[in-house]
Order: sequence, then C-alpha cells, then structure tokens
Amino acid sequence: MNTIYKLSKIALLTGLSFAACNAAANTAEEAGFNQLGDLLTITEAKGRYEWLKKCYDGLLVEMWEQMYDSRNIVSKEQKLNQLKQLWLSDTALAAGKAQYLTFANEDFTNPYNWTAGTSATDACTTMPPEYKAVALKTSLLAHNYCEVNSYDNEWEWIEQVKVNDFVHTSGTSKHTKVSGKVINLRAKSQANIEIKPGLLEPDFPALFDVHVWIDWDHNGQFDASELVYNSTATSTVKFSLSVPTNTPEGVTLMRVALDAGGGSANACANVQYGEVEDYLLSVR
Repeated sequence: MNTIYKLSKIALLTGLSFAACNAAANTAEEAGFNQLGDLLTITEAKGRYEWLKKCYDGLLVEMWEQMYDSRNIVSKEQKLNQLKQLWLSDTALAAGKAQYLTFANEDFTNPYNWTAGTSATDACTTMPPEYKAVALKTSLLAHNYCEVNSYDNEWEWIEQVKVNDFVHTSGTSKHTKVSGKVINLRAKSQANIEIKPGLLEPDFPALFDVHVWIDWDHNGQFDASELVYNSTATSTVKFSLSVPTNTPEGVTLMRVALDAGGGSANACANVQYGEVEDYLLSVR
C-alpha cells in the first residue's frame, strides 16, 4: 500500500493521519481528507472501538502489529487492550478527548456512504473491500448536531468559504462536514467571512439565500439568536462577524447553508437547491 495513505506508527501515536502530514498529498486528496466528516462525540468514539472489536478485531490486531515490532508472544486480548489504552486512556477521556478510526477510499472519499458503527450494539456491516483506515481522529465536539440534506445540489453549491485566513474549497455535495481543520477566532474581534457559490451555469447566475449559524454556547443546538448572517445574492457574499466575549472554551460548530430554493432560518431544515457545510470553530 502506498505510504501516503498508510497510517504510520507516528501518526497513530499522535492522532494525525500520515496523509495529512505528507507534503506530497495533492489538493484533491487534501480536500478529501478534510471532508472525511465522521464527527464523533466521546461516547461514540468509545462505541466505535467496541464495535470494531466485535466486528473487525482482525483489523485491530493487524494495526497493532504494524505499530509494535514485538517478537514476544502477545495475546489478541492484550493487543486490543493496548490499542484501547492508547486511544481511550482515562487521561484523554478526562480531558474530554478520545481517538477513533475513520474509514474511506484511498482518495479519502466515501462513495458507498458507509460508516463504521458507534456502539457495541450496532449490527456488524460489511466494509467495502477497497476501504481502509485512513485517519485516527480526535473527538472535539461534546454534542451531536441535527442532520440535514439537500434535495438537489447539481446546479448550485458552496464552492469556497473564507474566514479571515482560513480557506476551504470544495466541489458539490449535499452536506459536507469539514472535519480536518478548525477555524480559530479571537474573542472581541471581527471576523471577515466570504462565501462563494459554485454554479453549474456561471453565465446564468441563480438567486440564492445564504444562512450562517454558530453554536456560540456549545449546547449542541443552533438557537434562533445564533443565526449570525442571512442574505439573498447572486454571487460571492462578504460580511463581518463580531465574535462574542463569553464563548465557552473548546470546539463548536458553524453551519453554512446555500439554497436557491429560498432557504430557511431553521438550521435543521433541508435545503431545496444547494448545499450545507459544517465547520469546526474555536474561540480563544
């Protein structure tokens, strides 16, 4: 297997995908890695390990053998327990963090929309044969957020989002969870935001609505007061955002929705014609 996709020992120990560190990764691969999604809470991360132990213990054993060049006889149970201690130690859990494996194609895409389980009670499902463990991720969110979808993302989508010096460019999708990087903002500052639409027919721009929400209070919901921007446009929208001073520490979620079907002030509503993107965000 090409080493650009292989989880190296260093990557496993530090919680970073080797591909994310490798300068040889091209732009498409980097975008794919950043859009792996699979944002798990601590409880789900613990459940992911238990599910893999139940359904894919051989995969975990193989991963242990790649990490430890041991010539001693080590039982399967010992190997599994060592991985659990590495990824789900009491210290890490007390700090509000847990590590878990994410699976995808070698190009970091998920064409079969397959995800590993997040509980020992989840039924075992067959992983597509070309899928591999492509990243060891760290849980950052304390809550799950409502799922959304797009009925049609062929004609309009979110092509690029800029927040100060943070930039993410992507192709069309129904709901993109950008999980490979975090937007860092400073309290009491102004953040400059740009949202660029992607258009199948750029010579015939559509009229679309843009809504942006930020879960400032980290309660796992987008309250009405957390709708920080909305407008109707035909091209890139630009605005400034005042970052509040009383935001809790840690990582929360920003949701961006572009909808040529009118849009909604409800962050949990599906969009008609467009895309929804979620971003990890931290205020310091």
